[in-house]
Amino acid sequence: MYRIVFLDIDGTILNSQEQLDEQLIETVRKIKQKGVHVALATGRSLDGAIPYGEKLGTSTYVTYNGGYVLSEGSVIHDVKIPSSLAHNLCKKTHELNGVFIHFSDRTSRSNHPLRGIEYLLPEAVESNIIDTKQEAHRLALYIQAEHRAALQEMITGAADFDEGDRLEVFPAGSKWTGILPLINQLGITQNEVVTIGNGTNDIEMLEAAGLGVAMNNAPESVKKSADWVTEDNDHQGVMLALRKIFNLHP
Repeated sequence: MYRIVFLDIDGTILNSQEQLDEQLIETVRKIKQKGVHVALATGRSLDGAIPYGEKLGTSTYVTYNGGYVLSEGSVIHDVKIPSSLAHNLCKKTHELNGVFIHFSDRTSRSNHPLRGIEYLLPEAVESNIIDTKQEAHRLALYIQAEHRAALQEMITGAADFDEGDRLEVFPAGSKWTGILPLINQLGITQNEVVTIGNGTNDIEMLEAAGLGVAMNNAPESVKKSADWVTEDNDHQGVMLALRKIFNLHP
């Protein structure tokens, strides 16, 4: 029996219009009534995840790609990008006329803050390079493709993902390394875990969980890492998967 479900946010529970389906909210309510835990697992900060946790009725979050894990108000896991690496990447991005956003805990700072973008919450305070000489939970580096490749060569001891318009950098590890201490505390085994996601940063948790489900809008590498593939995020993929897994009827 599956006892906990970890859901990615962007491209998974949110459709292409960044909306959360009301039927999914109801489905999550039903599986929670069965005694199943539901958590969010995301590259976002806690501030970027909480609005959806509140709608889904959960207060368990694996944020910053597994770097910061919070359950019922208690910090379960907390690791960061070393200060020297964070500073050097931000400095190089700035020198190449790019935009850096340095996230730490529930604050962020940037050389050119970008406003009104939910997955970048909390909104950044305008800062200079000196302010980045501290550990980070996440770096979002907006820079041209050829420069992103050069930055990736500088990275050791951290995880990085090229998102097409930016380079995302997280603490070493993955969502799964954040999930492990949480399920250990709850007394839940790896085989009792369901994970659902669509991004390359979901591959580890899809492979390691008792059941890993990829979205149909995921890249092929992600689909290959999952046990099966559900519909895409514009066709209620998460809701349909949960109904199937937990034998729910419309």
